[in-house]
Amino acid sequence: MSLIKRFVKASINAFGKLKASLDEIVQDLIEAGRTESYAETVGNKADTIHRRLKECSENDLKKAFEFNTRKAIKRMGLKKVVLGMDATKELYFGRNGKLNVRQVKNEKGTTEAFAYLVLSVVEPKPLPLMAIPYRQGDDLTTLAKELLNYARSLSLEIEVVLFDRGFYIWDLINYLSSAKMSYLIFVPQNKAMKKYIKQTNLIGSYEHIRKYNKCKSCFVGRTKIVVIKDLFRDKKDYFWCFATNLKQSIGLIGKYKQRWQIETDFRVQDEARIKTKSNIALIRYFYFLASLILLANWEVNRAIYPTVSFKRYLKIVEEQFSNEIS
Repeated sequence: MSLIKRFVKASINAFGKLKASLDEIVQDLIEAGRTESYAETVGNKADTIHRRLKECSENDLKKAFEFNTRKAIKRMGLKKVVLGMDATKELYFGRNGKLNVRQVKNEKGTTEAFAYLVLSVVEPKPLPLMAIPYRQGDDLTTLAKELLNYARSLSLEIEVVLFDRGFYIWDLINYLSSAKMSYLIFVPQNKAMKKYIKQTNLIGSYEHIRKYNKCKSCFVGRTKIVVIKDLFRDKKDYFWCFATNLKQSIGLIGKYKQRWQIETDFRVQDEARIKTKSNIALIRYFYFLASLILLANWEVNRAIYPTVSFKRYLKIVEEQFSNEIS
């Protein structure tokens, strides 16, 4: 459990000696995650954490998380990887979210949520690499570029980056092309895609060019559209449409399906969601990253304990911290 302990220490212990024991703080965080409870109710250390976090910046948390990510990559022996990127949300029931929250469909009585853009390794072994806040008014391409530039700084060979249809953005495609990064983006079936589908029997590749506007300037985007008929679905005449710079192949369907690992990770992470009553975006960001660290710690240790479930793992670690404290 060195990752979560190191992350907490780097995040909140940089401004002097803590009155509370670091082990006690980490134990409370694990307990809050394991029971999906509020950090303020499982112990009496939340005020200490929040007071110290107010002295930190978003970059401080990113650096602390990056340090742990590099350690995890080394311990897992990751080299050539497939990356996936997606957004996830935490529903917000307060009234002071302001521009820090995004509007969502009515769910459990609220239409607001704190959102985060997450970059993860999906193959050969899952591992969250970084998450950044996705606020109201943020440009998705700018955030995606930040994460991809960060990924390029890690000691990884990126085979391909997988995106869902929400990332079919010409500015992002141009960035990926200029950075010479392999990408596979699921494309919604708009008018242009339907035209390509009509020309496709089993598989087809088409050069797609389109003008787009960005910052009051006009640009030309170029990509390759690969259309593949799915022969295994019950639904007749279903076609997969991808924007990509990979070679045309039916295997692109299987490659894209690897992206679903990040959605599986979100569901697992939800089992260790650390809740808070705070309206402060930085504090919520800290707890979100802490839950990702718990997930990463489990992934690192799965090589040793492959049959231990996430919930069970959290219980074991919590008991270890309890024994050390006593």
